[in-house]
Amino acid sequence: MCNSYSVTKAMVKAAKRAGRLLPLMDREDDWRLIRPTLPGPVMLDDSAAVMRWGFQRPFANSVNNTRSDKLDSPMWREAFAERRCVIPVSGWYEYSGPQRQKQAHEFTAADGGLLWAAGIWEENETLGRCYSMIMTDANDFVLKIHDRMPALLHEGAMDEYLAGRMKRFPPAEVALRVADAANPLKKKRNEEQRELF
Repeated sequence: MCNSYSVTKAMVKAAKRAGRLLPLMDREDDWRLIRPTLPGPVMLDDSAAVMRWGFQRPFANSVNNTRSDKLDSPMWREAFAERRCVIPVSGWYEYSGPQRQKQAHEFTAADGGLLWAAGIWEENETLGRCYSMIMTDANDFVLKIHDRMPALLHEGAMDEYLAGRMKRFPPAEVALRVADAANPLKKKRNEEQRELF
């Protein structure tokens, strides 16, 4: 499931439904690669916020994905009922191939715009607000690489989701494109050297 994604500020500024996010775009945050435990922007019912990606649990430092078929479980039920958010996504990464030779694939919107993923959030005493991305069964396009994908929302469904009226997440009928990509989780040699100084 998704363990890294990006949010391009230029795409947020150009998106029709991103108004609540615009006040966050002047921050210094770099969201070109968001990984578990890093901050990312989310849209709430009447505002926007920057939160940590991943719920902290005794068995894991970051539970960044929530399966749509488990939303009724005690771990997710309250957040899904009371604290929903929408996550802007410029692109997300999945991997294929054998261990140590995995190929990264970047999924983006076919029209070059933002994607909107369903999410939930909670307050953590030490970490502040944290969010998790809802994952659902992959559509036929994504299934060639992975069996799950973010629960993507059409722009017209975002308010319905935030208001708590959307309960199910069938495979998204959103036009996507995919391209092979350099593994975003691996540092380039010059980046590793810069960290030494």
